[in-house]
Amino acid sequence: MDPYTELISLGIFLILIALLCEYIDSALGGGYGTILVPILLIFGFENKIIVPAVLFTEIWSGFSSAFLHHFVGNANFEAKIDLKNGSLKDIFFFSNDSKISLILSGCGVIGGAIAALVALNIPNILVKTYIGILVTIIGILVLLKFRWEFSWYRIWGIGLLAAFNKGLSGGGYGPLVSSGQIIVNRNPKEAVASTSLSEAVVCISALMIYFLAGGSALDIKITFYLLIGALASVPFAVITVKHLPIEKLSSLMGFTTIGLGFLTLLKTWFL
Repeated sequence: MDPYTELISLGIFLILIALLCEYIDSALGGGYGTILVPILLIFGFENKIIVPAVLFTEIWSGFSSAFLHHFVGNANFEAKIDLKNGSLKDIFFFSNDSKISLILSGCGVIGGAIAALVALNIPNILVKTYIGILVTIIGILVLLKFRWEFSWYRIWGIGLLAAFNKGLSGGGYGPLVSSGQIIVNRNPKEAVASTSLSEAVVCISALMIYFLAGGSALDIKITFYLLIGALASVPFAVITVKHLPIEKLSSLMGFTTIGLGFLTLLKTWFL
């Protein structure tokens, strides 16, 4: 195969696989990195090349997904400042979806950094096994329609737990945040949208930490192909969330979360 044909084949492969993985992520609240990374590893890509490319593309696809979710009405990320009012409470206004996304993002940045330091002293196989089991259990609870009454304390708890997992292993954030919100009685459409926004912010932090820790630079070619595929899938995923009945969306998210949990365990023990 000549270099030109090989380059086109590589581009088509990466675009299609990124499109599929991001569609699942933006429509069902998780799975982009969890599915994409092991697939690329199987095909011989190096981890040091994959990690920054995946984090970079998740930033752009996450913000794009959140914007479109807001635009079509799946969520309301309204935020405004009114300097005419005297008290801080009246000056700053954030919708519930915005508040929850801010909480999840803040937990992700702080908790993820702390957990990354903890992870240095724990065997990687134990960490990933814990993540896989936890994600699987959360998915089962969603399918069984286990629900807690909504509270801000529980949102904080979900954010910290998911951030801790992200910092420990680099994964498990999206499925836990999206399915965890459903367990505390959030609308699945709003949960998916908030997950996209918060995950984009967390990936900015993770990418910065990666580079500061001496990680390799972005591979422009691979990152470009992944970015095209990821961004191309976002409108289709958002439309799916818009028109899919809530009960079906909730069930699909449960099945997807269980599948991602099993995939994590499979990747840990057999790949």
